[in-house]
Amino acid sequence: MQRSTEVEFKSLLTKEEYERLMNKFQGNRTDLQTNHYFDTPRFSLKAIDASLRVRERDTYELTLKKKKGYVIQEFNLPIDKETFEEIKKTGIVPDSELKQELIQIIGEQKLNNFLSLSTLRMFFQYKKGILFIDKSTYLGVTDYELEYEAKNYHDGKKEFIELIGELQIQYKKSDKKVKRAFNAYKRSH
Repeated sequence: MQRSTEVEFKSLLTKEEYERLMNKFQGNRTDLQTNHYFDTPRFSLKAIDASLRVRERDTYELTLKKKKGYVIQEFNLPIDKETFEEIKKTGIVPDSELKQELIQIIGEQKLNNFLSLSTLRMFFQYKKGILFIDKSTYLGVTDYELEYEAKNYHDGKKEFIELIGELQIQYKKSDKKVKRAFNAYKRSH
């Protein structure tokens, strides 16, 4: 299992800003991924600002994210399609260090796949971090986002402020994708 921390800075984009950035940076790597979000029936993970997802690309990866101040602790476990299907069916993740972290939060509660979100993502090295340009679709909603992942908070914040100035982006507060999608889920239920 991989364990990492990341510092992220984000801004929502208008469709026009998104298209302008995609044109400006065309030729950089893009991929399509679908995140399948899990939580307990009472949304115990969401209650403490944590999230559990399976990221589906050519491969599958189970990820638990927990926030600690400005830092996000991330626990990643590569899995296969059969394990993903088993998690969806049983609501139980495989025995692992990630499962032990999860048990500390939710005990033995079962998990539900309450939402899936697909993102077309362009990404590349920019300054000292990584820049992501995302178009996400979920529950009939499409939104656009700029994300900058940095090594530390202070340098990253300075670089992000410079970055949105250089790219002529009007900063718009951006909640995490899972939160935006969860809000759409609540409105639809």
